[in-house]
Amino acid sequence: MFPVLLDLKVVQVPAYGFFVALGYLVSILWLKASRSEMGLSDDQFWFVIYAVFIGALVGGKLMFLAVEWRRLLSGELRSFADLRYGFVFFGGFFGACLAGLYCRRRFNLDYLATADHFGPALALGHAVGRLGCLASGCCYGRPTGLPWGVRLGSHPLSTTPPELWGVPLHPAQLYEAAGNLVIAVLLIKAVLPRIRRGGLAPGAAFLGYVALYSCLRFGVEFFRADDRGFLLGLSVAQWTALACLTAALVGFGVIRRTPPRRGEGGS
Repeated sequence: MFPVLLDLKVVQVPAYGFFVALGYLVSILWLKASRSEMGLSDDQFWFVIYAVFIGALVGGKLMFLAVEWRRLLSGELRSFADLRYGFVFFGGFFGACLAGLYCRRRFNLDYLATADHFGPALALGHAVGRLGCLASGCCYGRPTGLPWGVRLGSHPLSTTPPELWGVPLHPAQLYEAAGNLVIAVLLIKAVLPRIRRGGLAPGAAFLGYVALYSCLRFGVEFFRADDRGFLLGLSVAQWTALACLTAALVGFGVIRRTPPRRGEGGS
């Protein structure tokens, strides 16, 4: 593992921050190529990007505070001491969705049609960002005897507990990165083209992302060691994933009653 990619003495480039930034860049480049399809002007596009970014940042931090409030009060964690860490993905997702609602009202956007492009973009960026988790030692997996177990720790900036340093662990970060990449490819290659042809209603790609990622996260949580049981043996993330999956399934029921748009040459 390498929590610090580059150390220039006066400044350090953390691996976590680097990969998260790279994930945002990958997402933005893909969205930029789809800007006209989303019906956004250049100014509107960048406003939406910044709004969603701020919403994700605030939402991720607030959910972290809600989940880890006991450790924060005890002084074990210092959430605002380092903005590179201390974020919860689902909180960031909810914050981004709320920011999207604000943009919808400001620019009179078709929320679901626009979100259809943000779903795959989010999966792409998340796949890259999880590499930063692996590099810094956060979101670590449970001990395993499998041949692909990874050994984390042994670095003063590692976020893996010292008792797990050098112990083979499930590469939960890579499980999630690979799953997100598969989701992105599926949505881009199979779902979005059907929406363009009118075979699926707007919103299908976004809701598909929510449903698929919820299933992925629910499964990956069984391999993680940094998230203790919350209720009935399931973690907070698993309960949140179940709630998101339920909401996505309800959403599919709603859009099925909405006549899909017919694109040029649609079938």
